[in-house]
Amino acid sequence: MDNSYGNNLFSISSKSLKLMKQRILFVISVFLILFLILIFRLTQVMVFNKREKSHVLDSVFPLISRADILDRRGVIIATSLPTVSLYACPHEILNAKESAEKIASVLKDLNKADIEKKLSSQKKFLWIKRHLSPLQEQEVLNQGIPGMHFLRTEKRVYPDSNLVSHAAGSTDIDNIGISGIEKVFDDSLRESPEPIYLSIDVKVQHAVRDELQKGIDEFSAIGGAAIVMKISTGEIISMVSLPDFDPNINSDPNAKEHFNMVTSSAIEPGSSAKIFNTTMAFESGQITPFTQFDARAPLKVGRFVIHDFKGKKTFLSVEEILKYSSNIGSARIALSVGAAAQKEFFKKIGLLDVISCELLETQRPLYPRHWTDISSMTISYGHGIAFSPLHIITVVSGILNNGFFNNPTLLKRKNAPQVRRIISQKTSDLIKALMRINVTEGTNKFADVPGYCVGGKSGTAEKQRHGQYLKESNYTGFVGAFPMTNPQYSIYLVLDDPKITPKTYGYRTAGWNATPVAARIIKRIGSMLEVPASSDPEPDWKNIIRRSI
Repeated sequence: MDNSYGNNLFSISSKSLKLMKQRILFVISVFLILFLILIFRLTQVMVFNKREKSHVLDSVFPLISRADILDRRGVIIATSLPTVSLYACPHEILNAKESAEKIASVLKDLNKADIEKKLSSQKKFLWIKRHLSPLQEQEVLNQGIPGMHFLRTEKRVYPDSNLVSHAAGSTDIDNIGISGIEKVFDDSLRESPEPIYLSIDVKVQHAVRDELQKGIDEFSAIGGAAIVMKISTGEIISMVSLPDFDPNINSDPNAKEHFNMVTSSAIEPGSSAKIFNTTMAFESGQITPFTQFDARAPLKVGRFVIHDFKGKKTFLSVEEILKYSSNIGSARIALSVGAAAQKEFFKKIGLLDVISCELLETQRPLYPRHWTDISSMTISYGHGIAFSPLHIITVVSGILNNGFFNNPTLLKRKNAPQVRRIISQKTSDLIKALMRINVTEGTNKFADVPGYCVGGKSGTAEKQRHGQYLKESNYTGFVGAFPMTNPQYSIYLVLDDPKITPKTYGYRTAGWNATPVAARIIKRIGSMLEVPASSDPEPDWKNIIRRSI
């Protein structure tokens, strides 16, 4: 039988099978190549583009954990909480108009036209909204919008809102410090997890702010400031400036609410400056508490006339000059010591230097370029020279700290501060006695708080506008300390343009407004500062003065 046909058929089938296998291998190879290309492209999109986005995000918003700010007892003043922020990659957006409508339906505070304009741009990255709530995040996710992404971020939070705003300061939307402690210690807060402990006591701060606000409301003042200092260390226990601001809300740092009256204002102290003038008198070695000066009539110097408010029209001792707040007597003390010696003494105790704590916003003292006899006389009762409240309380605290000056601080001090002597122990003891007598017998009886042995001195000064004094507008202040048997805490309070009320009997001077407000603060914070009211008999202050001779 001839098998050639069968052999040919087998040969043809064999060739066809071989060809088929080649085609299958070719198709598989093509699919494999396409698959590898697809994998490569997906890797490129998912990895390289992600890196590119990450690089863009890192340059726009570097996520850095910011350390906490705490009060002296460990209470949180400022902390950072995790949030999410929404951003867009416009080149990934399929339909800008439709996407904008969906976003605006969820984030109702955003303008749809503005969003559409953003999404239509050629930029690689755009913020849509910072710090979304969890509900907003979920609602945006439910929309399923291509090109919209979330970034885990941080938001700076201040649990007590306005309470410590001027001291703690605030951050911008990127968590960068822009004022206060947040700005001064921005680097350390970002680089170290260790919290910063302030000298502020939140409980005391609340009481001081509350009473100051009540005083502003009672006397219809424009604003006010108050500061409490621990005398032995210079630590600022409370610092309040009103009006203030909520650092949780991004606002213009140049707005008036951001102005810190405690550190940044320059205010004539009025009769509070008589503390400095009296201290100078004793330190001169020429004058004792019983040295008398003629205060029978107004003092005429050239075209200037110095009057007393309700003057005694008699000779007054230095003790009486401070007790009755005599401008005439203070001016005569200044003349007796001399203008040059007065300036030198004011320099010695720190009144002519810049007094600053950690804050950047501090005011230089203002004083005359030419310190003449006339300047010396007006400065003796607090006119023609101006300081910040921080400046005044710091120097007064140094006088009461047995004559040792501390630099003020907003940080909790771990070690004993470095001090320098500015006056003698003897003079310090005399001023303590005179400040107490001024409250018990003098012009500041409204400062007395039973059990706290408060001493102090008020001051009223006319405000200035364009270099002219305003007769119907003034600053009123009170500087004091407690207990005067061993002064532990000092306080300075100032009201900006308080008005007359029926309770003040037509007066708008400090003894009628700033002084009682300060007394209410001392009454509230005494126990908080672990200074309990005492029922012990007071020293014989008059005898302390007599023994000084």
